[in-house]
Amino acid sequence: MRIGEINESIGAESVKKCLHYLLLAALLVAVPLLCCICAGYDDTLSDVLAFPPRCDDWVDQPGRLWETKCPFNWYVFAGMSAFVALSVLPFLRRLVKAMWEQRVYRNGAGQHLFPWFGWIGLVVMTAGWALSWTRFEWFASVQRYSYIPLWAGFILLVNALCVKRCGRSPLTSETRAYLWSFPASSLFWWFFEYLNRYVWNWFYVGVRGISPLEYAVFATVCFASVLPGVTAVAWLLGSFKAFSDDVYCGMAKVNIRSRASVVVMSLLSSVGLAGIVFFPQFTYPLLWISPLMVFVLVQVLMKERSAFDVLASGNWSAVFRFAAASLICGLVWETWNYYSLAKWIYTIPWVHRWEIWEMPLLGFAGYLPFGVECVVVAAWIDPRLTGSCGRGNGKVVAI
Repeated sequence: MRIGEINESIGAESVKKCLHYLLLAALLVAVPLLCCICAGYDDTLSDVLAFPPRCDDWVDQPGRLWETKCPFNWYVFAGMSAFVALSVLPFLRRLVKAMWEQRVYRNGAGQHLFPWFGWIGLVVMTAGWALSWTRFEWFASVQRYSYIPLWAGFILLVNALCVKRCGRSPLTSETRAYLWSFPASSLFWWFFEYLNRYVWNWFYVGVRGISPLEYAVFATVCFASVLPGVTAVAWLLGSFKAFSDDVYCGMAKVNIRSRASVVVMSLLSSVGLAGIVFFPQFTYPLLWISPLMVFVLVQVLMKERSAFDVLASGNWSAVFRFAAASLICGLVWETWNYYSLAKWIYTIPWVHRWEIWEMPLLGFAGYLPFGVECVVVAAWIDPRLTGSCGRGNGKVVAI
């Protein structure tokens, strides 16, 4: 293929991805907004369009919080818990079996030095953690920004651990694609922030008095750490045999391009995007499902590759690895969030009980579908980002 043909192919692919962005944005933004306008929900619309969000005062208005309006219900909790348990059981059985049989491997273990940037990450993360959880007067003016060094250090540290275990990481092996995941992550999470305006399952405190521009810049920088963090942890998990491809092959086969799959995804996305406007107290879990369904539907419509294509052969390894990575990152997010000055607080209908830090126990289940969305977006940026450091050229040895 000539250079001109290659450039033309790259240009066509870029245009296609831009169209993907536009179509995705139109669906995710327009559908709930139009529902809100047509229904005449002026109060909801006012909350949605406020920027920065008017949520610092919610702690003084308990009548607006879901745990007050929709108190804990054992039937809902039991039903949702059963659904989550049945969904993850096939994966947990394989994970436990692999660990029980001591089939935990690492790629080239002990053959690689811990890289220099890992030490920088450890120092930056530790310093950010200390500054985030303390209240020094000299640091008060920038206290709310301590989230940034925390996650910058974490991302460097996890990438360094990948290099230590198997000689490669997304940062060192897929540098260009990994760097693109930072701005993509910001845009990715802004969609969830927008959809949350309809359900208000979380809100922020400690951001009072911040200007719209400052809030936009600060939030965008913070959101940029989400996808890279999950991707790095997913790579690290992939260095263990218990999370490798062969453990999660031969599972249920799902063809996302079949007519039945398209119908199911269309229904879920439609109910989710409209339901968060009309019945937010019942459809709020679909906030984590609807964007995923819309994203995959657009991929199918535009005949793009998808991370879900491998499900047709029964290979769920990347999906489970990213879901587990998201849950791990979620535990870290919630830990660091708890004592921070600028922080988020949850308010969830029917199941708001047994908080771990700020998150109700069952709320952690939301990190699992979020991880699945991360793998789809990462694969859309570059399929190599959904790999793992265990796929390197080093010799695989048991530990």
